[in-house]
Amino acid sequence: MGSHTKGSRFLALGSAAFGVMTVLLLLMPSASAAATNTSLPSGFGGSESPLLEQSEMMPAFLNGHVVNTVYEQGYYVGTFSAPNSTFGMEPLSAIPSIGVNATHQPAPFDHVRTLWVLVPWWGPSAAPYDPAYNPTAYGIQLHCAPANVAVCFDHPATINVPGLGNVPLPGHDHLISTWAAGQDIWWNVAVDLVFNQSVFPDLNATHGITSLSELLKQQALGTVSPDLNTDLFLNFRVLPNAGTHVAPLPQSRSPSLKMDIEMPVFYNGAVLPSFYEQGYFTGSNVSYNSSYGSQPLLAMPELGTAPTTFPAAKADIAPFYVLVPWWGPASAPYDPAYNPAAYGIQEHCAPANIAVCWDHPATINVPGLGVVPLPGHDHLVGTVANHRDIWWNVVVVLVLNQTAWPAWNASSGIVSTADLAAAQTAGTASADLPTNVFLNFWI
Repeated sequence: MGSHTKGSRFLALGSAAFGVMTVLLLLMPSASAAATNTSLPSGFGGSESPLLEQSEMMPAFLNGHVVNTVYEQGYYVGTFSAPNSTFGMEPLSAIPSIGVNATHQPAPFDHVRTLWVLVPWWGPSAAPYDPAYNPTAYGIQLHCAPANVAVCFDHPATINVPGLGNVPLPGHDHLISTWAAGQDIWWNVAVDLVFNQSVFPDLNATHGITSLSELLKQQALGTVSPDLNTDLFLNFRVLPNAGTHVAPLPQSRSPSLKMDIEMPVFYNGAVLPSFYEQGYFTGSNVSYNSSYGSQPLLAMPELGTAPTTFPAAKADIAPFYVLVPWWGPASAPYDPAYNPAAYGIQEHCAPANIAVCWDHPATINVPGLGVVPLPGHDHLVGTVANHRDIWWNVVVVLVLNQTAWPAWNASSGIVSTADLAAAQTAGTASADLPTNVFLNFWI
Protein backbone atom coordinates (compact mmCIF):
# COMPACT_ATOMS: atom_id res chain seq x y z
CA MET A 1 0.00 0.00 0.00
CA GLY A 2 3.07 2.27 -0.19
CA SER A 3 3.37 5.33 -2.38
CA HIS A 4 6.24 3.89 -4.46
CA THR A 5 4.14 1.15 -6.07
CA LYS A 6 1.36 3.65 -6.47
CA GLY A 7 3.70 6.04 -8.27
CA SER A 8 4.65 3.62 -11.00
CA ARG A 9 0.99 2.88 -11.64
CA PHE A 10 0.16 6.53 -11.99
CA LEU A 11 2.68 6.99 -14.74
CA ALA A 12 0.32 5.00 -16.92
CA LEU A 13 -2.59 7.26 -16.19
CA GLY A 14 -1.42 10.32 -18.08
CA SER A 15 -3.06 13.68 -17.90
CA ALA A 16 -6.68 12.64 -17.48
CA ALA A 17 -5.67 11.60 -14.03
CA PHE A 18 -9.16 10.37 -13.72
CA GLY A 19 -8.93 11.69 -10.29
CA VAL A 20 -6.99 8.89 -8.92
CA MET A 21 -8.14 7.49 -5.72
CA THR A 22 -10.31 9.68 -3.83
CA VAL A 23 -12.73 9.39 -1.08
CA LEU A 24 -12.11 10.14 2.48
CA LEU A 25 -9.62 9.23 5.00
CA LEU A 26 -8.61 9.72 8.44
CA LEU A 27 -8.64 12.97 10.23
CA MET A 28 -5.72 13.71 12.45
CA PRO A 29 -6.90 16.88 14.21
CA SER A 30 -4.22 19.22 15.45
CA ALA A 31 -4.35 22.24 17.69
CA SER A 32 -5.19 24.37 14.68
CA ALA A 33 -8.05 22.07 13.75
CA ALA A 34 -9.43 22.26 17.24
CA ALA A 35 -9.33 26.02 17.05
CA THR A 36 -11.51 26.05 13.96
CA ASN A 37 -14.04 23.55 15.29
CA THR A 38 -15.29 25.73 18.09
CA SER A 39 -18.99 25.62 17.37
CA LEU A 40 -20.50 22.16 17.62
CA PRO A 41 -24.07 21.52 16.47
CA SER A 42 -26.50 21.10 19.32
CA GLY A 43 -26.87 17.56 20.60
CA PHE A 44 -23.26 16.45 20.17
CA GLY A 45 -21.28 15.13 23.12
CA GLY A 46 -24.18 13.74 25.13
CA SER A 47 -25.11 10.33 23.76
CA GLU A 48 -24.04 8.10 20.93
CA SER A 49 -26.26 6.64 18.26
CA PRO A 50 -26.95 2.89 18.51
CA LEU A 51 -25.00 2.45 15.26
CA LEU A 52 -21.89 4.08 16.69
CA GLU A 53 -22.22 2.19 19.97
CA GLN A 54 -22.33 -1.06 18.02
CA SER A 55 -19.27 -0.17 15.98
CA GLU A 56 -17.01 0.36 18.98
CA MET A 57 -18.27 -2.43 21.26
CA MET A 58 -17.42 -6.13 21.06
CA PRO A 59 -18.14 -9.10 23.33
CA ALA A 60 -15.49 -11.29 24.96
CA PHE A 61 -15.50 -14.34 27.20
CA LEU A 62 -14.18 -13.91 30.75
CA ASN A 63 -14.32 -16.68 33.36
CA GLY A 64 -17.32 -18.37 31.79
CA HIS A 65 -19.29 -15.17 31.18
CA VAL A 66 -19.80 -12.74 28.33
CA VAL A 67 -18.48 -9.25 28.96
CA ASN A 68 -18.55 -6.17 26.79
CA THR A 69 -15.37 -4.49 25.60
CA VAL A 70 -15.25 -0.94 24.28
CA TYR A 71 -12.56 -0.03 21.76
CA GLU A 72 -11.09 3.44 22.07
CA GLN A 73 -8.20 3.30 19.59
CA GLY A 74 -7.16 1.57 16.41
CA TYR A 75 -4.83 -1.39 16.32
CA TYR A 76 -1.03 -1.26 16.60
CA VAL A 77 1.54 -3.43 14.83
CA GLY A 78 4.42 -4.14 17.20
CA THR A 79 7.16 -4.53 14.63
CA PHE A 80 6.86 -0.94 13.52
CA SER A 81 9.89 1.31 14.01
CA ALA A 82 8.60 3.03 17.12
CA PRO A 83 5.50 2.93 19.33
CA ASN A 84 2.93 5.67 19.57
CA SER A 85 -0.27 5.13 21.51
CA THR A 86 -2.07 8.27 20.28
CA PHE A 87 -5.02 7.40 18.08
CA GLY A 88 -4.46 8.26 14.46
CA MET A 89 -0.72 7.71 14.67
CA GLU A 90 -0.73 3.92 14.77
CA PRO A 91 0.73 2.24 11.69
CA LEU A 92 -2.68 1.14 10.42
CA SER A 93 -1.35 0.07 7.05
CA ALA A 94 1.48 -2.09 8.42
CA ILE A 95 0.66 -5.79 7.99
CA PRO A 96 0.20 -7.74 11.25
CA SER A 97 1.98 -11.11 11.28
CA ILE A 98 1.10 -14.36 13.01
CA GLY A 99 3.76 -16.55 14.57
CA VAL A 100 6.09 -13.69 15.51
CA ASN A 101 6.91 -11.92 18.74
CA ALA A 102 6.40 -8.16 18.80
CA THR A 103 9.62 -6.15 18.85
CA HIS A 104 7.92 -2.94 19.99
CA GLN A 105 4.95 -2.38 22.26
CA PRO A 106 2.50 0.54 22.31
CA ALA A 107 2.74 0.58 26.13
CA PRO A 108 5.16 -0.75 28.77
CA PHE A 109 5.26 -4.53 28.51
CA ASP A 110 4.03 -5.13 32.07
CA HIS A 111 0.92 -3.04 31.32
CA VAL A 112 -0.09 -5.15 28.31
CA ARG A 113 -2.49 -8.11 28.74
CA THR A 114 -3.28 -11.02 26.43
CA LEU A 115 -6.32 -11.30 24.19
CA TRP A 116 -6.77 -14.88 22.97
CA VAL A 117 -8.40 -15.09 19.55
CA LEU A 118 -10.24 -18.39 19.03
CA VAL A 119 -10.35 -19.30 15.33
CA PRO A 120 -12.60 -22.21 14.17
CA TRP A 121 -10.29 -24.60 12.30
CA TRP A 122 -12.05 -27.91 11.69
CA GLY A 123 -12.87 -27.65 7.98
CA PRO A 124 -11.80 -30.17 5.33
CA SER A 125 -8.07 -30.98 5.10
CA ALA A 126 -7.74 -28.82 2.01
CA ALA A 127 -9.30 -25.83 3.79
CA PRO A 128 -9.29 -26.26 7.59
CA TYR A 129 -9.93 -22.52 7.99
CA ASP A 130 -13.28 -22.73 6.17
CA PRO A 131 -15.48 -22.35 9.31
CA ALA A 132 -13.75 -19.05 10.05
CA TYR A 133 -14.90 -17.61 6.73
CA ASN A 134 -18.22 -19.44 6.39
CA PRO A 135 -19.57 -19.76 9.94
CA THR A 136 -23.21 -20.14 8.89
CA ALA A 137 -22.39 -23.27 6.90
CA TYR A 138 -21.02 -24.85 10.08
CA GLY A 139 -23.82 -23.71 12.38
CA ILE A 140 -21.69 -21.40 14.50
CA GLN A 141 -21.71 -17.71 15.38
CA LEU A 142 -18.65 -15.53 15.85
CA HIS A 143 -17.86 -12.52 18.00
CA CYS A 144 -16.05 -10.92 15.06
CA ALA A 145 -17.13 -11.44 11.45
CA PRO A 146 -14.48 -12.51 8.92
CA ALA A 147 -12.90 -9.73 6.88
CA ASN A 148 -14.37 -11.11 3.68
CA VAL A 149 -17.75 -10.04 5.12
CA ALA A 150 -17.05 -6.82 7.02
CA VAL A 151 -14.19 -4.92 8.63
CA CYS A 152 -14.23 -3.32 12.07
CA PHE A 153 -12.55 0.05 12.48
CA ASP A 154 -10.32 -1.22 15.29
CA HIS A 155 -9.18 -4.48 13.60
CA PRO A 156 -6.87 -4.99 10.62
CA ALA A 157 -8.45 -6.24 7.40
CA THR A 158 -5.63 -8.69 6.68
CA ILE A 159 -2.92 -10.61 8.50
CA ASN A 160 0.33 -12.07 7.23
CA VAL A 161 0.75 -15.82 7.74
CA PRO A 162 4.29 -17.08 7.05
CA GLY A 163 4.18 -19.42 4.07
CA LEU A 164 0.73 -18.15 3.06
CA GLY A 165 1.14 -14.44 2.68
CA ASN A 166 -1.53 -11.84 3.42
CA VAL A 167 -5.00 -13.29 3.99
CA PRO A 168 -8.28 -11.67 5.09
CA LEU A 169 -8.62 -11.61 8.85
CA PRO A 170 -10.61 -14.74 9.78
CA GLY A 171 -13.76 -14.67 11.89
CA HIS A 172 -13.07 -15.43 15.54
CA ASP A 173 -14.11 -15.23 19.17
CA HIS A 174 -12.37 -13.28 21.94
CA LEU A 175 -11.15 -14.58 25.30
CA ILE A 176 -9.55 -12.65 28.16
CA SER A 177 -8.50 -13.66 31.68
CA THR A 178 -8.92 -10.32 33.46
CA TRP A 179 -11.13 -7.27 33.22
CA ALA A 180 -8.09 -5.11 34.16
CA ALA A 181 -10.21 -3.06 36.57
CA GLY A 182 -12.02 -1.54 33.60
CA GLN A 183 -8.93 0.35 32.48
CA ASP A 184 -8.40 1.38 28.87
CA ILE A 185 -5.24 -0.64 28.08
CA TRP A 186 -3.41 -2.44 25.28
CA TRP A 187 -3.80 -6.18 24.69
CA ASN A 188 -1.46 -8.40 22.68
CA VAL A 189 -3.26 -10.85 20.38
CA ALA A 190 -2.50 -14.58 20.69
CA VAL A 191 -4.15 -16.85 18.11
CA ASP A 192 -5.55 -20.29 19.05
CA LEU A 193 -6.88 -22.65 16.39
CA VAL A 194 -9.88 -24.68 17.58
CA PHE A 195 -9.77 -28.12 15.91
CA ASN A 196 -13.07 -29.54 17.16
CA GLN A 197 -16.48 -27.92 16.90
CA SER A 198 -17.63 -29.51 20.16
CA VAL A 199 -15.41 -27.14 22.16
CA PHE A 200 -16.08 -23.98 20.19
CA PRO A 201 -18.08 -21.59 22.41
CA ASP A 202 -21.61 -20.44 21.75
CA LEU A 203 -22.34 -16.72 22.01
CA ASN A 204 -24.01 -16.90 25.45
CA ALA A 205 -21.10 -18.85 27.01
CA THR A 206 -23.12 -21.95 27.99
CA HIS A 207 -20.46 -24.34 26.68
CA GLY A 208 -17.05 -24.51 25.05
CA ILE A 209 -13.91 -22.47 25.70
CA THR A 210 -15.14 -19.49 27.69
CA SER A 211 -12.34 -19.23 30.26
CA LEU A 212 -8.56 -19.43 30.31
CA SER A 213 -8.67 -22.61 32.40
CA GLU A 214 -10.82 -24.29 29.76
CA LEU A 215 -8.47 -23.13 27.02
CA LEU A 216 -5.49 -24.64 28.83
CA LYS A 217 -7.42 -27.87 29.36
CA GLN A 218 -8.31 -28.17 25.67
CA GLN A 219 -4.76 -27.36 24.62
CA ALA A 220 -3.56 -30.23 26.81
CA LEU A 221 -6.12 -32.52 25.13
CA GLY A 222 -4.98 -31.43 21.66
CA THR A 223 -8.33 -30.01 20.55
CA VAL A 224 -6.82 -26.52 20.41
CA SER A 225 -3.43 -25.42 19.10
CA PRO A 226 -0.77 -23.90 21.33
CA ASP A 227 -0.82 -20.11 21.48
CA LEU A 228 0.42 -18.58 18.24
CA ASN A 229 2.13 -15.26 18.83
CA THR A 230 1.33 -12.16 16.79
CA ASP A 231 2.82 -8.68 16.59
CA LEU A 232 -0.67 -7.20 16.82
CA PHE A 233 -2.06 -5.11 19.69
CA LEU A 234 -5.65 -3.95 20.29
CA ASN A 235 -6.78 -1.21 22.64
CA PHE A 236 -9.95 -1.50 24.71
CA ARG A 237 -11.49 -1.51 28.16
CA VAL A 238 -13.86 -4.05 29.68
CA LEU A 239 -17.18 -2.89 31.07
CA PRO A 240 -17.86 -4.15 34.62
CA ASN A 241 -20.87 -6.25 33.73
CA ALA A 242 -21.40 -9.90 32.82
CA GLY A 243 -24.32 -11.14 30.78
CA THR A 244 -25.45 -12.16 27.37
CA HIS A 245 -26.73 -8.80 26.16
CA VAL A 246 -24.84 -5.78 24.94
CA ALA A 247 -24.77 -3.16 27.66
CA PRO A 248 -25.32 0.52 26.94
CA LEU A 249 -22.20 2.62 26.67
CA PRO A 250 -21.42 5.42 29.11
CA GLN A 251 -22.74 8.78 27.98
CA SER A 252 -19.32 10.41 27.56
CA ARG A 253 -16.82 9.71 24.80
CA SER A 254 -13.08 9.53 25.24
CA PRO A 255 -11.05 12.19 23.39
CA SER A 256 -9.52 9.49 21.18
CA LEU A 257 -12.90 8.11 20.14
CA LYS A 258 -14.26 11.59 19.54
CA MET A 259 -11.25 12.24 17.30
CA ASP A 260 -11.94 9.02 15.42
CA ILE A 261 -15.47 9.94 14.36
CA GLU A 262 -15.06 13.70 13.84
CA MET A 263 -13.76 15.31 10.66
CA PRO A 264 -13.63 18.91 9.44
CA VAL A 265 -15.48 20.07 6.34
CA PHE A 266 -15.60 23.39 4.45
CA TYR A 267 -19.02 25.00 4.09
CA ASN A 268 -19.69 28.51 2.78
CA GLY A 269 -16.22 29.78 3.70
CA ALA A 270 -16.11 28.27 7.19
CA VAL A 271 -14.83 25.09 8.79
CA LEU A 272 -17.45 22.90 10.46
CA PRO A 273 -17.12 19.56 12.24
CA SER A 274 -18.83 16.47 10.82
CA PHE A 275 -19.57 13.29 12.77
CA TYR A 276 -19.50 9.85 11.18
CA GLU A 277 -22.03 7.30 12.39
CA GLN A 278 -21.57 4.42 9.92
CA GLY A 279 -18.98 2.83 7.68
CA TYR A 280 -18.79 3.57 3.97
CA PHE A 281 -20.99 2.03 1.30
CA THR A 282 -20.08 1.07 -2.26
CA GLY A 283 -23.00 1.82 -4.55
CA SER A 284 -22.30 -0.60 -7.37
CA ASN A 285 -23.05 -3.65 -5.25
CA VAL A 286 -26.00 -5.79 -6.23
CA SER A 287 -27.86 -4.93 -3.05
CA TYR A 288 -27.39 -2.61 -0.12
CA ASN A 289 -27.87 -2.50 3.62
CA SER A 290 -27.56 0.70 5.59
CA SER A 291 -27.07 -0.95 8.99
CA TYR A 292 -23.58 -0.48 10.40
CA GLY A 293 -21.41 -3.53 9.90
CA SER A 294 -23.49 -4.80 6.98
CA GLN A 295 -22.11 -2.46 4.34
CA PRO A 296 -19.91 -4.10 1.71
CA LEU A 297 -16.78 -2.72 3.37
CA LEU A 298 -14.50 -4.79 1.17
CA ALA A 299 -16.30 -4.04 -2.07
CA MET A 300 -13.86 -2.08 -4.22
CA PRO A 301 -14.74 1.61 -4.56
CA GLU A 302 -14.25 2.92 -8.08
CA LEU A 303 -13.45 6.33 -9.43
CA GLY A 304 -15.21 7.50 -12.55
CA THR A 305 -18.12 5.11 -11.97
CA ALA A 306 -21.65 6.29 -11.33
CA PRO A 307 -23.40 4.20 -8.64
CA THR A 308 -26.10 1.73 -9.62
CA THR A 309 -27.56 1.28 -6.13
CA PHE A 310 -27.92 3.67 -3.22
CA PRO A 311 -27.88 3.23 0.58
CA ALA A 312 -30.86 5.60 0.89
CA ALA A 313 -33.43 7.24 -1.35
CA LYS A 314 -31.54 9.09 -4.07
CA ALA A 315 -33.33 12.35 -3.28
CA ASP A 316 -32.03 12.17 0.30
CA ILE A 317 -28.35 11.89 -0.71
CA ALA A 318 -26.20 15.02 -1.02
CA PRO A 319 -22.92 15.44 -2.97
CA PHE A 320 -19.71 15.40 -0.94
CA TYR A 321 -16.79 17.02 -2.75
CA VAL A 322 -13.35 15.55 -2.13
CA LEU A 323 -10.58 17.99 -3.08
CA VAL A 324 -7.36 16.19 -4.05
CA PRO A 325 -4.12 18.21 -4.47
CA TRP A 326 -2.88 17.50 -8.01
CA TRP A 327 -0.12 19.90 -9.03
CA GLY A 328 2.94 17.70 -8.68
CA PRO A 329 5.47 17.05 -11.47
CA ALA A 330 4.20 15.73 -14.79
CA SER A 331 5.32 12.21 -13.94
CA ALA A 332 3.54 12.29 -10.56
CA PRO A 333 0.84 15.01 -10.41
CA TYR A 334 -0.70 13.25 -7.39
CA ASP A 335 2.45 13.70 -5.28
CA PRO A 336 1.07 16.51 -3.03
CA ALA A 337 -1.77 14.19 -1.97
CA TYR A 338 0.73 11.70 -0.53
CA ASN A 339 3.43 14.13 0.61
CA PRO A 340 1.57 17.25 1.79
CA ALA A 341 4.38 18.45 4.07
CA ALA A 342 6.76 18.63 1.11
CA TYR A 343 4.37 21.05 -0.58
CA GLY A 344 3.63 23.13 2.51
CA ILE A 345 -0.05 22.17 2.73
CA GLN A 346 -2.34 20.53 5.27
CA GLU A 347 -5.11 18.06 4.46
CA HIS A 348 -8.34 17.25 6.26
CA CYS A 349 -7.69 13.55 5.68
CA ALA A 350 -4.28 11.91 5.70
CA PRO A 351 -3.37 9.65 2.75
CA ALA A 352 -3.89 5.92 3.18
CA ASN A 353 -0.18 5.22 2.95
CA ILE A 354 0.01 6.96 6.34
CA ALA A 355 -3.20 5.99 8.17
CA VAL A 356 -6.71 4.66 7.58
CA CYS A 357 -9.99 5.73 9.14
CA TRP A 358 -12.64 3.16 10.04
CA ASP A 359 -15.39 4.91 8.05
CA HIS A 360 -13.36 5.35 4.82
CA PRO A 361 -12.02 2.80 2.35
CA ALA A 362 -8.24 2.32 2.38
CA THR A 363 -7.98 1.94 -1.37
CA ILE A 364 -9.85 2.90 -4.51
CA ASN A 365 -9.96 1.33 -7.95
CA VAL A 366 -9.04 3.63 -10.82
CA PRO A 367 -10.02 2.22 -14.24
CA GLY A 368 -6.86 1.53 -16.21
CA LEU A 369 -4.72 1.88 -13.10
CA GLY A 370 -6.01 -0.71 -10.71
CA VAL A 371 -6.19 -0.41 -6.95
CA VAL A 372 -4.30 2.46 -5.31
CA PRO A 373 -4.15 3.84 -1.75
CA LEU A 374 -6.70 6.51 -0.95
CA PRO A 375 -5.03 9.93 -1.38
CA GLY A 376 -4.98 12.73 1.16
CA HIS A 377 -7.69 15.31 0.54
CA ASP A 378 -9.99 18.02 1.88
CA HIS A 379 -13.80 17.97 2.26
CA LEU A 380 -16.38 20.38 0.88
CA VAL A 381 -20.20 20.44 1.11
CA GLY A 382 -22.87 22.72 -0.26
CA THR A 383 -25.41 22.08 2.50
CA VAL A 384 -25.56 21.12 6.17
CA ALA A 385 -28.74 19.10 5.50
CA ASN A 386 -30.41 20.60 8.57
CA HIS A 387 -27.79 18.83 10.70
CA ARG A 388 -29.36 15.45 9.93
CA ASP A 389 -27.47 12.18 9.75
CA ILE A 390 -27.62 11.41 6.01
CA TRP A 391 -25.70 9.63 3.24
CA TRP A 392 -23.40 11.61 0.94
CA ASN A 393 -22.11 10.54 -2.48
CA VAL A 394 -18.40 11.24 -2.99
CA VAL A 395 -17.50 13.47 -5.95
CA VAL A 396 -13.78 13.94 -6.62
CA VAL A 397 -12.27 17.22 -7.81
CA LEU A 398 -8.56 17.52 -8.63
CA VAL A 399 -7.08 20.86 -7.52
CA LEU A 400 -4.61 21.65 -10.30
CA ASN A 401 -2.96 24.76 -8.84
CA GLN A 402 -1.74 25.30 -5.30
CA THR A 403 -3.18 28.81 -5.27
CA ALA A 404 -6.65 27.26 -5.24
CA TRP A 405 -5.91 24.86 -2.39
CA PRO A 406 -7.92 25.71 0.77
CA ALA A 407 -6.16 27.16 3.78
CA TRP A 408 -6.70 25.12 6.94
CA ASN A 409 -8.72 27.95 8.52
CA ALA A 410 -10.77 28.57 5.33
CA SER A 411 -9.19 32.00 4.78
CA SER A 412 -8.39 31.29 1.13
CA GLY A 413 -8.80 28.75 -1.64
CA ILE A 414 -11.78 26.57 -2.49
CA VAL A 415 -13.85 26.76 0.70
CA SER A 416 -17.35 26.99 -0.77
CA THR A 417 -19.20 25.52 -3.73
CA ALA A 418 -19.14 28.99 -5.33
CA ASP A 419 -15.34 28.97 -5.03
CA LEU A 420 -15.31 25.50 -6.57
CA ALA A 421 -17.38 26.59 -9.57
CA ALA A 422 -15.10 29.60 -10.11
CA ALA A 423 -11.96 27.42 -9.92
CA GLN A 424 -13.40 24.94 -12.40
CA THR A 425 -14.21 27.77 -14.78
CA ALA A 426 -10.69 29.19 -14.39
CA GLY A 427 -9.10 25.78 -14.99
CA THR A 428 -7.45 25.54 -11.56
CA ALA A 429 -9.69 22.60 -10.64
CA SER A 430 -10.92 19.65 -12.67
CA ALA A 431 -14.50 18.88 -13.56
CA ASP A 432 -16.48 16.74 -11.11
CA LEU A 433 -15.38 13.09 -11.19
CA PRO A 434 -18.10 10.66 -10.03
CA THR A 435 -17.52 7.71 -7.71
CA ASN A 436 -19.67 4.87 -6.41
CA VAL A 437 -18.68 5.59 -2.80
CA PHE A 438 -21.06 6.84 -0.11
CA LEU A 439 -20.23 8.15 3.37
CA ASN A 440 -22.61 8.62 6.29
CA PHE A 441 -22.32 11.58 8.66
CA TRP A 442 -23.99 14.66 10.06
CA ILE A 443 -22.73 18.21 10.38
